[in-house]
Amino acid sequence: MKKVVVAIILFLWIMPVYANEKIEVSFSKCVDGDTAKFILNKEEITARFLAIDTPETVHPTKGEEPFGKEASNYTCDKLTNAKKIVLEYDDGSDKTDKYGRHLVWVYYDGNFLQEELISLGYAKVAYLYGNYSYTTDLQNTEIVAKSNKAGLWSDYSFVDVDTEYTVTFSYDGKTKKVKVFEGNPVAPITDPVKEGYKFIGWYLGDEIYDFSVSVTSDLKLVAKYERVEQTIPIYTYVIVLIALIIILITNYKGKRTKLKRKLKSNIKKDIKKKLMPK
Repeated sequence: MKKVVVAIILFLWIMPVYANEKIEVSFSKCVDGDTAKFILNKEEITARFLAIDTPETVHPTKGEEPFGKEASNYTCDKLTNAKKIVLEYDDGSDKTDKYGRHLVWVYYDGNFLQEELISLGYAKVAYLYGNYSYTTDLQNTEIVAKSNKAGLWSDYSFVDVDTEYTVTFSYDGKTKKVKVFEGNPVAPITDPVKEGYKFIGWYLGDEIYDFSVSVTSDLKLVAKYERVEQTIPIYTYVIVLIALIIILITNYKGKRTKLKRKLKSNIKKDIKKKLMPK
């Protein structure tokens, strides 16, 4: 019994959680093609759609850009008429940006909104600061949109380029080199792990690198970390407490059974002594 309890404790202690967090929300109001407001736990939040950028419609200096209105109208129409909206946080990204906006993947009635916007040419892949879950899928969708000259890419022309550059990823005394053809973005490698530290991103000099930018020269990207305090999740204490209670109960029952047997044995001995003729 003790071995089983210990095994359960160890399993739950070391068991990692990989799934991105998903939450269901209700629509509140439109903002533009890549931003909207939702109601979460009875409060209004602003959500910035992760990994894409749509043309501006309300920017104070840029004004309205081509296909900005189409992108904004498409997003507003889909979210306004959606029966179910789910936001997904990515484990490879911060939950919010410096403006307090929630950085999320957006689904309406099971449809992936970012992917639809890119396929229609209403958005481009942008602001990739980490190894996000759907980066490769979105980049492949963008290639198809370019070849179809959809939306933003109506004047786009593919150019055969032979120039190749090397992007070097440097982390914890190690390096990994990736070859990239000129004009293409480089995809981030798997986030490096350093015991006692949290990986915060790949940096080019003093700036965090945007993996949506086209590569036009050799680059060296350096991993940066921040030290984290090792904390034990509260549920671990609960599990340990429950396990200790189980052990105590088990030991108590065992001792009580032994005591009963001993008492019965003593009673039988006393009875035999009294029945024996003197």
